[in-house]
Amino acid sequence: MLSTTDTHIRYYIWLIDSNGTIKLAKLSVREAMKRLNGIRIMLKFNNEKQAIGDEAGLLSGVFGLLGSAYGKFPFFEKSWHKITTKDKVYNECVKKIFHFEEDSEETIKKNILKSMGKSWKETRLRLYNAYYEPTSTTEQNIEHHLPKIDREHWRWFLDYRAKAETQEKCRKNTINRSKQLYTHTGGSKSFTRWMEEESEQQGKRVSRGELWITVHKKKNSSYINDKARAIGERIEEIKQ
Repeated sequence: MLSTTDTHIRYYIWLIDSNGTIKLAKLSVREAMKRLNGIRIMLKFNNEKQAIGDEAGLLSGVFGLLGSAYGKFPFFEKSWHKITTKDKVYNECVKKIFHFEEDSEETIKKNILKSMGKSWKETRLRLYNAYYEPTSTTEQNIEHHLPKIDREHWRWFLDYRAKAETQEKCRKNTINRSKQLYTHTGGSKSFTRWMEEESEQQGKRVSRGELWITVHKKKNSSYINDKARAIGERIEEIKQ
């Protein structure tokens, strides 16, 4: 599979039906994508209009599947900004699956579209890595494509990836990723979800600095490496 999303994990989430009846349920990403006959998943947001709770995990999984839906988001475009189906998918998929009140500045929508764009980019990278073979000829690589993707669309994508400007962009992205030295113990959860859960457990608002320290320590409370320890100690100094 190209998607890294585990679609079989089931989350405890709140559902609301057309009559306004709310109930707790356990649901997987695959089940959520079935639309549940008008029953929607209730999304919660923090002050920055970012989704939180287990519902945020389910939302992230839906993004992963939508990013791999080539009929909804064509992968043969130079950038996410050129995708013209974003609003259609937002209205006909996301808002049909999830229940939430939109804010007047459309910050929630912007955050959701940004996350979908990230998933779309990651899907394209996985596609290229899975189906492009550097030692094969151009025609061999064109023929070796995911069956659900049109051959000529795949040809366009390979031509795009072969361009000098694209190669340079990929090189810079690789360098930037290599600079992200500080792995953490937070797993796949976003910092936003971790912050909300830690704040709820501690009964007070947890700062980003406190959370950074928490997710860069092992179970025995030692830092995961010396670089993380140096940063954590600096954060502690600033707090004092």
